[in-house]
Amino acid sequence: MHNTMVAAHTGCGVYPDNTMASFEEGIKFGADIVEVDVRITQDGIAILLHDDSPYLHSHTFEQLNNPDIRPLLDPIYKDHEIATLEQVLQLSASLGIKLNLDIKTVDAIEPTVRLIHQFEAQNRVFITGCSDNITIRYPDIQVMLNTPDDLSLEQMERYGDFAEAVCREAKQAGYAGLNMNGFTCLPPIVIRAHALGLKVWVYTVNFRSAMEWFLRMKVDAITTRAPIDLIALKKE
Repeated sequence: MHNTMVAAHTGCGVYPDNTMASFEEGIKFGADIVEVDVRITQDGIAILLHDDSPYLHSHTFEQLNNPDIRPLLDPIYKDHEIATLEQVLQLSASLGIKLNLDIKTVDAIEPTVRLIHQFEAQNRVFITGCSDNITIRYPDIQVMLNTPDDLSLEQMERYGDFAEAVCREAKQAGYAGLNMNGFTCLPPIVIRAHALGLKVWVYTVNFRSAMEWFLRMKVDAITTRAPIDLIALKKE
């Protein structure tokens, strides 16, 4: 039987997105993969953060993590320290948890790759988001190709051609697979990707009916803010 992995989207529990508390929740819920967003501070420290901020470009990590400065980055940091990618890799290492590192900017690639190598985490880390030339420069790093969030009417009408083109691009460029918005993922692309040895991940799927649809489609991972529901559904 095909084993679709459960990927816990950051903020899948009661704690705010991209905090260590949220990351630990994803692990506690029993997810196979935990997803986080990665940006860097002015001094090149990789941190967990989704949105850009001018403070990232003018403050070092130590300055940003000051309790008086943290809330300027985001109000959630009034009660939470800024989480670093190093903390995430260190905590997950002994547990064997897989990670989806959604890199938000080109300048975050090098610090991220250095940490993956430092923790020898190549076999359990997948990169999504900004992936410029990673497959060429670092062929030992597993990278998922982000496909378009939306498809045109022509692409939907000629979906087979779209699937063929995307899968060919991913295979030729050395990607491990496709990371797809759930609204754009249909059976032809899963069949074609698997025939080429590529994985297919879908995001962000929070409702039971959609989870059932993708489980039947045999995608390789479903990213969700409801990992407990997906785990329960897989056991039925």
